[in-house]
Amino acid sequence: MVLLKNLRPPTEGVRHEQAETTAVLDGQKLGCGTLYVAETRLSWFDGSGLGFCLEYPTIGLHAISRDVSAYPQEHLYVMVNGKLGDENEAEMAEKAAEDEEEEDDDSNSSGGDDDEEGTITEIRFVPGDKAACK
Repeated sequence: MVLLKNLRPPTEGVRHEQAETTAVLDGQKLGCGTLYVAETRLSWFDGSGLGFCLEYPTIGLHAISRDVSAYPQEHLYVMVNGKLGDENEAEMAEKAAEDEEEEDDDSNSSGGDDDEEGTITEIRFVPGDKAACK
Protein backbone atom coordinates (compact mmCIF):
# COMPACT_ATOMS: atom_id res chain seq x y z
CA MET A 1 0.00 0.00 0.00
CA VAL A 2 1.22 3.49 -0.77
CA LEU A 3 2.42 5.59 2.10
CA LEU A 4 0.45 8.80 2.03
CA LYS A 5 2.56 11.58 3.43
CA ASN A 6 1.81 15.06 4.65
CA LEU A 7 3.38 16.99 1.77
CA ARG A 8 2.74 20.31 0.12
CA PRO A 9 1.35 20.34 -3.41
CA PRO A 10 3.80 21.63 -6.02
CA THR A 11 3.76 25.33 -6.78
CA GLU A 12 6.46 25.58 -9.45
CA GLY A 13 6.39 24.03 -12.89
CA VAL A 14 2.76 22.89 -12.63
CA ARG A 15 1.45 22.22 -16.15
CA HIS A 16 -1.96 20.82 -15.22
CA GLU A 17 -4.08 20.63 -12.08
CA GLN A 18 -7.13 18.34 -11.96
CA ALA A 19 -9.42 18.59 -8.93
CA GLU A 20 -11.90 15.87 -7.95
CA THR A 21 -9.65 13.04 -9.14
CA THR A 22 -9.87 9.63 -7.51
CA ALA A 23 -6.60 7.73 -7.09
CA VAL A 24 -6.75 3.92 -7.32
CA LEU A 25 -3.57 2.05 -6.36
CA ASP A 26 -3.43 -1.59 -7.47
CA GLY A 27 -7.23 -1.76 -7.30
CA GLN A 28 -7.57 -0.01 -3.91
CA LYS A 29 -9.24 3.42 -3.85
CA LEU A 30 -7.19 5.99 -1.96
CA GLY A 31 -9.87 8.64 -2.13
CA CYS A 32 -10.69 11.76 -4.08
CA GLY A 33 -8.21 14.60 -4.36
CA THR A 34 -6.25 16.79 -6.73
CA LEU A 35 -3.80 15.55 -9.37
CA TYR A 36 -0.87 17.79 -10.29
CA VAL A 37 1.21 17.30 -13.42
CA ALA A 38 4.43 19.27 -12.99
CA GLU A 39 7.67 19.47 -14.97
CA THR A 40 9.51 16.99 -12.74
CA ARG A 41 6.85 14.90 -11.04
CA LEU A 42 3.27 13.70 -10.87
CA SER A 43 1.56 14.38 -7.51
CA TRP A 44 -1.80 13.56 -5.95
CA PHE A 45 -3.21 14.94 -2.70
CA ASP A 46 -6.45 14.16 -0.90
CA GLY A 47 -8.52 16.83 0.79
CA SER A 48 -6.66 16.52 4.12
CA GLY A 49 -3.22 17.34 2.70
CA LEU A 50 -1.98 13.76 2.53
CA GLY A 51 -0.60 12.58 -0.78
CA PHE A 52 2.28 11.19 -2.79
CA CYS A 53 4.67 12.29 -5.52
CA LEU A 54 6.07 10.23 -8.37
CA GLU A 55 9.34 11.35 -9.92
CA TYR A 56 9.22 10.82 -13.69
CA PRO A 57 12.12 8.28 -13.81
CA THR A 58 9.96 5.88 -11.74
CA ILE A 59 7.07 5.99 -14.25
CA GLY A 60 7.41 3.23 -16.83
CA LEU A 61 4.19 3.93 -18.74
CA HIS A 62 1.34 6.41 -18.77
CA ALA A 63 -1.71 6.59 -21.00
CA ILE A 64 -5.31 7.70 -21.18
CA SER A 65 -7.43 4.56 -20.85
CA ARG A 66 -10.88 4.55 -22.40
CA ASP A 67 -11.30 0.76 -22.27
CA VAL A 68 -14.27 0.31 -19.92
CA SER A 69 -13.79 -3.46 -20.01
CA ALA A 70 -10.45 -2.95 -18.17
CA TYR A 71 -11.82 -0.35 -15.74
CA PRO A 72 -15.37 1.06 -15.59
CA GLN A 73 -14.36 4.72 -16.11
CA GLU A 74 -11.99 6.62 -18.38
CA HIS A 75 -8.79 7.49 -16.52
CA LEU A 76 -5.09 8.26 -16.60
CA TYR A 77 -3.26 4.95 -16.25
CA VAL A 78 0.22 5.08 -14.73
CA MET A 79 2.55 2.11 -14.33
CA VAL A 80 5.36 2.66 -11.81
CA ASN A 81 8.58 0.66 -11.90
CA GLY A 82 8.75 -0.90 -8.46
CA LYS A 83 6.40 -1.43 -5.57
CA LEU A 84 5.10 1.91 -4.35
CA GLY A 85 5.09 2.07 -0.57
CA ASP A 86 8.08 -0.25 -0.12
CA GLU A 87 10.38 2.68 -0.83
CA ASN A 88 9.75 6.40 -0.80
CA GLU A 89 9.82 8.19 -4.12
CA ALA A 90 13.31 9.64 -3.63
CA GLU A 91 14.68 6.16 -3.04
CA MET A 92 12.75 4.90 -6.07
CA ALA A 93 14.26 7.61 -8.29
CA GLU A 94 17.74 6.83 -6.96
CA LYS A 95 17.18 3.11 -7.53
CA ALA A 96 15.99 3.76 -11.11
CA ALA A 97 19.18 5.72 -11.81
CA GLU A 98 21.31 2.96 -10.27
CA ASP A 99 19.49 0.32 -12.32
CA GLU A 100 20.24 2.24 -15.53
CA GLU A 101 23.93 2.36 -14.56
CA GLU A 102 23.94 -1.37 -13.79
CA GLU A 103 22.32 -2.14 -17.14
CA ASP A 104 25.11 -0.23 -18.85
CA ASP A 105 27.73 -2.12 -16.81
CA ASP A 106 26.07 -5.52 -17.21
CA SER A 107 24.99 -5.22 -20.83
CA ASN A 108 26.94 -8.36 -21.74
CA SER A 109 25.79 -10.51 -18.81
CA SER A 110 22.44 -12.21 -18.37
CA GLY A 111 22.42 -12.23 -14.55
CA GLY A 112 20.43 -9.96 -12.28
CA ASP A 113 17.40 -9.82 -10.04
CA ASP A 114 14.58 -10.94 -12.30
CA ASP A 115 12.14 -10.80 -9.35
CA GLU A 116 12.63 -7.06 -8.84
CA GLU A 117 12.61 -6.21 -12.55
CA GLY A 118 9.03 -7.47 -12.96
CA THR A 119 7.60 -5.61 -9.97
CA ILE A 120 5.23 -2.81 -10.94
CA THR A 121 2.56 -0.68 -9.32
CA GLU A 122 -0.56 0.35 -11.24
CA ILE A 123 -2.19 3.66 -10.42
CA ARG A 124 -5.37 4.93 -12.03
CA PHE A 125 -6.31 8.60 -11.73
CA VAL A 126 -10.04 8.90 -12.42
CA PRO A 127 -11.19 12.51 -12.91
CA GLY A 128 -14.67 13.52 -11.87
CA ASP A 129 -14.89 15.54 -15.08
CA LYS A 130 -14.90 13.04 -17.97
CA ALA A 131 -13.87 15.78 -20.41
CA ALA A 132 -10.45 15.85 -18.69
CA CYS A 133 -9.52 12.60 -20.45
CA LYS A 134 -9.84 14.08 -23.92
